Amino acid sequence: MKHAVLQRLNILSLNEMQEASICSAQQKDVVVLAPTGSGKTLAFLLPILERMSQDINGIQALILIPSSELAQQIE
Repeated sequence: MKHAVLQRLNILSLNEMQEASICSAQQKDVVVLAPTGSGKTLAFLLPILERMSQDINGIQALILIPSSELAQQIE
């Protein structure tokens, strides 16, 4: 799934922070501190997308966002 998403977004590879956060996503709680523009959104969305199932019609994830600007970026 990850590769299909990356291909669709024309992303050839992940950066070091994204790779590390995706590996850490197996943990219960993960905190990622990185500067603006570093790719944190993709880093937290990819593990969520990998856990989602096309066979389920209902809500599978809830993302709480602190600002409308960030909501627009994530959308």
